[in-house]
Amino acid sequence: NEKLGTIDIGGHNMAASRKFKNVAANGRAALVLDDVPSVNPWTVRCLEVRGTAEALLDPEDSAARTPGPIIRLHPKRIISFGVDPGNPAAGKRNVG
Repeated sequence: NEKLGTIDIGGHNMAASRKFKNVAANGRAALVLDDVPSVNPWTVRCLEVRGTAEALLDPEDSAARTPGPIIRLHPKRIISFGVDPGNPAAGKRNVG
């Protein structure tokens, strides 16, 4: 959600999911994105975003592509590797 500086995560039957219930209970979440853009040469990349989170049942300002409940992640720490082709080493930074 560009306006709020958050990552809004939606999905089918979100409110019934274990992840939604965990966020509601502890207020923390992490989002991990990884892929293998090439197998020859073997290349992997990863982005992990950690932060505080809210389990919202009916947000009016959601940026998720699906209507209904979302997890709203407020980024606090970003860890990455292989994302910047000029610098494949792991990087870590605090945000927010």
